[in-house]
Parts: sequence; structure tokens; C-alpha cells
Amino acid sequence: MNLDATTFALEILNFAVLLWLLRRFLFKPVQAALAARAQAQQQQRDMLDARQQALDDRARALAAQEAAQAGQREAAREALTQEIATLRSQRLAALDEELRAEREKAQARLQREAQARQEQGDRQLQARAAGFVGDYLQRLASPAVEAALVELFLSDLAARAAALAPQLATPGQAPGEPPTVSSAFPLPEPLRQRITAGLAAVLGQGVVPRWAQAPELLAGLSVHLPGHQLETSLRRGVDAFNGLDVHAVLPAAAPAHPAKEA
Repeated sequence: MNLDATTFALEILNFAVLLWLLRRFLFKPVQAALAARAQAQQQQRDMLDARQQALDDRARALAAQEAAQAGQREAAREALTQEIATLRSQRLAALDEELRAEREKAQARLQREAQARQEQGDRQLQARAAGFVGDYLQRLASPAVEAALVELFLSDLAARAAALAPQLATPGQAPGEPPTVSSAFPLPEPLRQRITAGLAAVLGQGVVPRWAQAPELLAGLSVHLPGHQLETSLRRGVDAFNGLDVHAVLPAAAPAHPAKEA
């Protein structure tokens, strides 16, 4: 597989355009539909509140009218009116309680349905994105890509050598315990020598790495140290999408190891 810098840059640009299209034409319509549904629910609740307010206003008007006529009625009519007013108040209170309970039930049901739909959509999107990225990176994996990732690893290691040296000098570490360098493809001897020199700049002279082959990396390097792991590989991209946060446009992959460095 031939891969030059232009092709690699175009592949990255293609992937970035795909993410932008997903956000523009998938996330926004879904969010707009949810917002429209929430607005419709709010209008329905406002309508119910308005009806309840109208009932309360009418009940207060009737009570005031009956209170004005109470002095002109006979004692029996006054007792009967008082009883009717009491029954009406109880009925209105019961009706208000029923309406409140129905509103709460409807709101809870709508929230559960919306949450279930959101969770299902999130799971489907995450599975599709992880499958796509995993397949895409597997197709990109090759010794040439691994060589480019090794160059990136060495440049990052050299740039951070001064900062990493105190962190990797773990007290109580067994003397002479060599680091394990894993790669997806067999490493040529010149690359092994450069990797050994780069690790020696951080860990000190006399480092003799143990070399291993790990096809699950797809392409790249993984250096295992006691309590630390340094990795630059395509597998990191797959791990990033396995932990995709669909509410974020560009997901940030969390390191799988507590002391892992990229």
C-alpha cells in the first residue's frame, strides 16, 4: 500500500468533513425535532393552566355573587347555599388534584419516552461510528503507516524527554528491568536502534528493550514500563470511538491506563 503525505492529509481532511456533515445534517435535525416536541408539550401545559385559571375565576365570581345575595335569602336557603358552596369547593379541589396528577403522569411518560429514544439513538450512533473507524483504520494499517507513527513517537519522546524522565524514574523499580516495545509489524533494525536511543535519552543509558509483535495495535508502537505505558498507534483511534460521547462533536479518548502517556 503506497501512502504519501498528501494522501494521508487528504484522508484526514475527508474524515474531518465526514464529522462535520454528521453534525450538520444529523445532530441538528434531531435536536430541532426534540426542541419542537418540547415546545408543543409546553404549549399544552400552558393551555391546561389557562383552563384551570378560567375555572378558578368563574368559581370565585359565582361565590362572590352568591355571597352578595346571601343576605336576601331565607335561613334555609342560606344553609343550602353554604352546603352547595362547600361541595363545589371540594369538587374543584378534587378536580385540581386530578389534573395535577394527570399532568405529572403525562410529563413523566414523555420524559421516559424521550430518554429511551435518545439512549437508543446514542447507542446506534456509537456502534456505527466505532465500526466505521475500526474498519477504516484497519484498512490504513501498513508497515509504511507504522513507520510514520514511529517517527511521530520518536519526535514526541524527544520533545518531552526532560519532562518524562522524572515521571518514569519510579522509586523501587527493579534495576535492569527492560521496557517492552510492541509493534503491529516487524520493526527494521534501523528503527529498533532509533527507538532504543530515544528510550535511553529518557530512561538512561544501557536500556535493552524487549521486542514484541502485537497485531491488535493495527499500526504503531506501545512501550510498556512499570506503572506507565507510552503508545502511539491506530488502536488509540478505535479506542477513542469506543468511548465516543455523542453529545460532543469531536470526542476525546480517555487513556485506558491510569499512567498512560500518548
